[in-house]
Amino acid sequence: MTRPSSFLPVALVLAGLAPVTAADAATRRAPVTPSGWSIRPAGTQISIPRSTPGFQGPLGSALSPSGQKLLSVSSAATRINSADLFDLRRRRRIGTVPYDSRRGMGEAVFYGVTFSPGGKRAWASGGGQNVIHVYAVGKGLREIGTIPTPHFPAGLAYGKTPRGHRIYVANNLSGPAGSSNPPGRSVTVIDPNTNRVTGTIDLGLALQPYGVTFSRRGSKAYVTNWMGRSVSVIDTRTETVRRRILLSAPSNPLLADHPNAIAANPRRNEVYTANGNSDTVSFIDTRRDRVIKTLKVSLVGGARPGAIPNALTVSPDGRRLYVALGGENAVAVVDLDRRRKAGFIPTAWNPTDVDITRDGSKLAITTANAAGRRPRRCAGPYAVGDCTGGDLAYSSARIRLSTKGGINVVRTPGRKRLARLTRVVLRNNRVRARRAKKPAWLSAIRHVIYVVKENRTYDQVLGDVPKGDGDPGLVLFDEDSSPNHHELARRFTLFDNFFADADVSADGQSWTVAAGVTDYIDKMWPITYSPGSRRRHRARDFEHVDFANQFFTLPLAFDRTIFRGASALTRGYLWDNAYHEAVSFRNYGMYTRLPGDCTGAGNTSDVTHLDDRRFGDNNNERFPGFNMRCSDHAQRLPAWQRDFDAYEAAYRADPSKDPLPALSILRLPNDHTWGTTPGRAIPESYMADNDLALGRLVERVSKSPFWPNTAIMVTEDDAQNGPDHVDAHRTLAYVISPYTQSARVDHTHYDTAAMVATLEDLLGLPPMTIVDQRATRMWKGFTRKPNFRPYDAITPKVVPFGAAGAPLNSRRAPMAAASSRWDFDIEDATPEIGLNEAIWKSIHGRNSRMPDPRHEYIIGSQPADAGG
Repeated sequence: MTRPSSFLPVALVLAGLAPVTAADAATRRAPVTPSGWSIRPAGTQISIPRSTPGFQGPLGSALSPSGQKLLSVSSAATRINSADLFDLRRRRRIGTVPYDSRRGMGEAVFYGVTFSPGGKRAWASGGGQNVIHVYAVGKGLREIGTIPTPHFPAGLAYGKTPRGHRIYVANNLSGPAGSSNPPGRSVTVIDPNTNRVTGTIDLGLALQPYGVTFSRRGSKAYVTNWMGRSVSVIDTRTETVRRRILLSAPSNPLLADHPNAIAANPRRNEVYTANGNSDTVSFIDTRRDRVIKTLKVSLVGGARPGAIPNALTVSPDGRRLYVALGGENAVAVVDLDRRRKAGFIPTAWNPTDVDITRDGSKLAITTANAAGRRPRRCAGPYAVGDCTGGDLAYSSARIRLSTKGGINVVRTPGRKRLARLTRVVLRNNRVRARRAKKPAWLSAIRHVIYVVKENRTYDQVLGDVPKGDGDPGLVLFDEDSSPNHHELARRFTLFDNFFADADVSADGQSWTVAAGVTDYIDKMWPITYSPGSRRRHRARDFEHVDFANQFFTLPLAFDRTIFRGASALTRGYLWDNAYHEAVSFRNYGMYTRLPGDCTGAGNTSDVTHLDDRRFGDNNNERFPGFNMRCSDHAQRLPAWQRDFDAYEAAYRADPSKDPLPALSILRLPNDHTWGTTPGRAIPESYMADNDLALGRLVERVSKSPFWPNTAIMVTEDDAQNGPDHVDAHRTLAYVISPYTQSARVDHTHYDTAAMVATLEDLLGLPPMTIVDQRATRMWKGFTRKPNFRPYDAITPKVVPFGAAGAPLNSRRAPMAAASSRWDFDIEDATPEIGLNEAIWKSIHGRNSRMPDPRHEYIIGSQPADAGG
């Protein structure tokens, strides 16, 4: 589809953006991410209007040989994927090919894209569609064929080999996704002149091959093994594997974990890999096929992981390497003569690819989220579920307004300009923010009970609390269904400017217990959330991953006897942090699998240190994980309370010992609700169940001897794009303790990582990622003088789910037919806008209109380098 000539001429006029230079970037009031990091991209920005289909969640791009056109592929969590062709000189999209994930076995594109030497043809990986798409490129973009390429083709490379021109394709999987993702171990070889497969190369080990590049003379190809911390070397004459280069030894997995993108130097016998989990780049000598250097590309020394290098390009003269840092909203510039960092370039939110023109004068940086966009329906770098429009009977034109990707076109900076741009990045990302130390009097807190809930924005629950920044018109769950949430907000510090870092549970669960995500989660959760491809293209493997689907090549950083699944950070999760620091912990329902019913034993976990008896009895097997058939107050809370009662009895028997774990993690998910499904409890009843469980937990703790030294910290794993008058990421946050029982309001901008960082500091744990390392701690919400008044739980007026007489949805409930078709067995298998709308209509009336979720990403006038 060709764009009309009246499209935006330069930057995002629709978003109110003008080209940003280093001079004005330091002073301009900038959009921010939920973490509070400012977005001030260099150069000019190209995107498309919100109401135009396509370009949602771009993951990979390629420049044409002329440098005039850029082809990008987008794999959003929506019905429509797309290939989009941009004219960089005219600064507009000139062609697009949509892919409907509900058509056939699910159309798709994913990551890999490459041009022919003449620029008139192009190819893109089809991901879960198991094809390579072939395009004719001219004044627009036209698909002219597909090449069957199982399974889940990822990275592509076009090169001239001893056998002629060839395209090599990394096959990320080895078979169709089912209950798991069978890892791939092969490369498909395609003759681009005939678009036929000429062979398949077996890489030996099944380690999810991802990126591909040819050596500068084409005699070898190099393939990153995403799950193997290694690169496979292929002899292109014989089309066989020559060797496998280990980028980091098992004893040092943090050195080069999750190699993804790979690029060759056009002037030197070197290739480079971006190591997504380690914030490093590996230099490989292609003459001897060995690693000659591993370079940290973190912004500053001593930084925890989280920069997420995920794309590379080399300058035509071979002297500079540009590395996209998805977690830092920046591109690192590496001086290849000196083999060291030269500086950083600010980008829009989450850069996913970087390309350079043939003359080396400009960079084209693809980002998952265009800077300054304020989408009305779809949050974050990726639009989710039903945000494309037309997916459901109740969809309307307003659902089509969604987040789009962006392309930053930046002049390659000289030394002085690069220094200025580097300072902008440091300010944007709060790298030098002064972190407030934990007040000495808070050393009295020795226990943290961390409660993770599901899917509510601030206004949906607390919008009617007068002392907070709320909108009563957006409240779904008032005091009839959430009296404890309201009373706790009144009695304890109210945090009314708290934001979820995540968009959905797939990344939200990782944010709540790891203060970040891996490059794997970043790339794969949108695919598992796509309406047409769910459970076909990619299995969900982000939380509980059984032992059979873990990789022996992915040991935990601090314990080589513990293996990880594909999505786990190298440093692991909060429980791994606690174990490493000799801090006791116990888990209730996080990252677990429940094979039985809500009352029987068997709630197990194979995730790192959770359920391995070598490390203690750390997982309560009677506490249900995510299962909407189980009641929070009638089944989950009693399972926790049995433990708590035993700890209290042991303490009273011998007060010299403290048996209560320092860290307890509880999952109370029922504020998710079952929508308006006939025969299931109404949304208010599910919320009342969740509310009563929370109230009773606080009551039990506050009337125990542990109350003087305990903090109960509560948040949602994500806000699920619900209505909120500030931003759809704004969500609930509580810190319930004698030291917060002050009825104060704290308006400071906090986020999920801020809560994790505060928890860590209270228990003496180090930060896990750059985000909790830099986060503003929540100390302003605490008071020096404790108030030990106990709490009495309030019974909601709405009968809670799990109690006799809980009200049920009728067959005539609003959107009952749609709700009955949705899958409530897995977090977020329901369409997020649809579920929010069903809840809204069930409370406000069938004919009411749910307000559009708002996405501002603005922190008033807070400077980018404001500290905690």
